[in-house]
Amino acid sequence: MSQVRQLRQLRAIYGGGAVAWTLCLALTALRGDGSARQTVTLLGLLTVFLVLLFWSSRSLSGISASDAGSRKRTEGGKP
Repeated sequence: MSQVRQLRQLRAIYGGGAVAWTLCLALTALRGDGSARQTVTLLGLLTVFLVLLFWSSRSLSGISASDAGSRKRTEGGKP
């Protein structure tokens, strides 16, 4: 269960990071004062946070699915 808790915390951090970098990228684009290097850096960081968010969500769904399957087997009385 501690793995699930840690993954949920990481997912929240990755989600917050994705939101923060999206806002930074939007502000840079709206104000028009950002350089190309800054925009590429923000896009790179946003991509990293989105990939990590996707990975943590997939890992949590895999853990939840395997946990639900093991519960069904033990509740049903069949191994």
